[in-house]
Amino acid sequence: MVSEVKQNILQVIDHGAVGVNIEDQLPTGLGLYSVEEQCTRLSAAREAAEQAGIPLFINARTDIFLQHAPEHHNHSLLEEALIRSSQYADAGASGLFVPGLQDHQLIQELCERSSLPINIMVTSPEPSPKQLAALGVARVSYGPYPYLQAMEHLKELGRSILSGN
Repeated sequence: MVSEVKQNILQVIDHGAVGVNIEDQLPTGLGLYSVEEQCTRLSAAREAAEQAGIPLFINARTDIFLQHAPEHHNHSLLEEALIRSSQYADAGASGLFVPGLQDHQLIQELCERSSLPINIMVTSPEPSPKQLAALGVARVSYGPYPYLQAMEHLKELGRSILSGN
């Protein structure tokens, strides 16, 4: 696994990348890599970047909150995210990407307590990017949502054209 991560990072750097996301969700989509396994993967990525002489931004993505419905987000999950943040920083991560987290208070506490800058993905109208910035979020992502919205609009347009309206 380590050599595969290192080789993949060397390849993306060779193609011009200056930043990557490395997620901790297992390839099956069910569960997360252990903190130790993910740190090994992040360390391999950092080693590859150093070998290539590139100050690669490694955005360590944790899917802790995506694994649970928003109504079940709580301080226990926040504490797990903070443990991962600390360990990921020690392994060479440059930032922590936390998709799925929407709770204002949990976001603010994560930003205040994490040693890494926090990246949040906008998944609903609240909190807005402006609110996220006020909570301490360093980077806002939109993920696939603009694409999905555009595709839905095109489907509606196509249905309208086909129906003659």
